[in-house]
Amino acid sequence: MNALNHWKIKPFVNELTSMVLGQLVDKKAEKDRWKKAINQWGLSMIFVVVATFVYLYLYKLPTASMFANPLTLLFSDEMVWICTGFLIFSSFYMIWMKKKYKKADDDFEAIRKDFIDRNEEWWSDEDQWDQRHVVFEFMKKEYNINILHK
Repeated sequence: MNALNHWKIKPFVNELTSMVLGQLVDKKAEKDRWKKAINQWGLSMIFVVVATFVYLYLYKLPTASMFANPLTLLFSDEMVWICTGFLIFSSFYMIWMKKKYKKADDDFEAIRKDFIDRNEEWWSDEDQWDQRHVVFEFMKKEYNINILHK
């Protein structure tokens, strides 16, 4: 919230507007944090799947007998079970994180749309109203938050 006391926008916002913009920045940061976590877990899941196939191809396939059952060979290895357990855990964890991301996104969008709908209330005097585009550009440039249009 201290970042909103920036010299470029300080004269153009009152205290209430600054608080709402601060909430908007906080919700955007929370949304971005959940999105980053989802992407990291997704990449780790892809890495584990690829590593499991490489392990099976390099270490299990050359030592396998021609007459061995492939499913027995596959599921008798504890490394495969560990990777399968990780993938199951990661899948459920990602489902939970996606719910958290959806909630954070809904909260962010609700505050953003409310700010846009009540635009006339945030700029108390004529000078602030005439210079509100400076705040719009600042929020878009610094925080990638569009408060000009829904």
